[in-house]
Amino acid sequence: MVPLAPATADSTVVVHGTAFPSGRAAQLSFVGCENPYLRAPEQPQPYVGIGPEQAPAGTRSLGYDAAGGNAVGSVHYVDSMLKTTVAGMSVYAPDGASGVTYAGYQEPADWGTGKVWFGRAALTAPAGSWTRVDAAGLAFTWAKYDMLSQRRLDQTAPATKIAAFVKAHGGDGPGFFTIGFGCDGRAFNMDAWRIGGPAGVTTYDLEGLTTSTSISGPDGAIDAGQEVTLRGAVVDNTGAAIPGARLVLESQGPNGGWSLVEGAGGADPALTVAPEVTTTYRWRFVDRPLAEGSASAPFTVEVRKAEEQPPQKKAPEKAQKKPEQKAEPKAEKKPEQKAEPKAEQDADQEPEQEQVQEQDLEKDQQARRHR
Repeated sequence: MVPLAPATADSTVVVHGTAFPSGRAAQLSFVGCENPYLRAPEQPQPYVGIGPEQAPAGTRSLGYDAAGGNAVGSVHYVDSMLKTTVAGMSVYAPDGASGVTYAGYQEPADWGTGKVWFGRAALTAPAGSWTRVDAAGLAFTWAKYDMLSQRRLDQTAPATKIAAFVKAHGGDGPGFFTIGFGCDGRAFNMDAWRIGGPAGVTTYDLEGLTTSTSISGPDGAIDAGQEVTLRGAVVDNTGAAIPGARLVLESQGPNGGWSLVEGAGGADPALTVAPEVTTTYRWRFVDRPLAEGSASAPFTVEVRKAEEQPPQKKAPEKAQKKPEQKAEPKAEKKPEQKAEPKAEQDADQEPEQEQVQEQDLEKDQQARRHR
């Protein structure tokens, strides 16, 4: 009956930017290419990018463009050198790259001191493709160092693989591995750090910074069409502001979908809006090579409804009085026309005329008598 193989506990740890988990299992290393303690003066700057091509783990990788003479990469402290059978990473170098790996081992006779054996082996990565590098199975050239004084001692040993060297120097013990590139000053990317053994291998997926986006605005309701300012902010997983971050303001439609309002950038991204009705907004940081995208919590700008006036009661209409018909003005009696003064004179003259006629008649009668 064939015994079952022991169960393994492989795992993956996602690292955002250079924020590696605390502890000694996996951290960044920066060593000299010929002597781990003799480093060329430089401060290599990391960059995170998508790919190149398809990254071995996740979507991004961590890159460096060192000046040369130094190796940047990983360092892993382990409890057992013999049980650590996997120690490596994947590397991409557009023009090829050279690096170095160091294996540290303290033999039982030196426990309690600073004396440690350092094994050194050169590394290379071909141009233009992801290459898997594994240091645990290499033959190392050994020299003893005093880690307290960072000084190389006189003891050396020829190139030997770890298992054979450990057995020849008193047996298993704790140690470490460093794996890095940049010795020739050529740019490279690394991803999928690996450390472990038969009991399980841990892979470190090097990804972009995680981000958190926030939004702030008015505390209370506003009037329709009133202008208000909505401010946004984005920070990474350490709480530091993302340099040069550009945010996009979006508004939520009645069906729950989001639509673009406008973009804003700078040290204090902000936009002015003037909604006519209650509207929900959010700021969104668009995913980019350095950092992963994120969106703020929804923020609702409440627009105050116009106050509804109670319907006014109409007073009952009063019966309109018919306008009193004014009596037609009566025809005015014409004043009796007084006799014209002339008529009066004629009337006054009538007796005189009669008197004249009588006188004429009397004269006529006297004339007849004398005949």
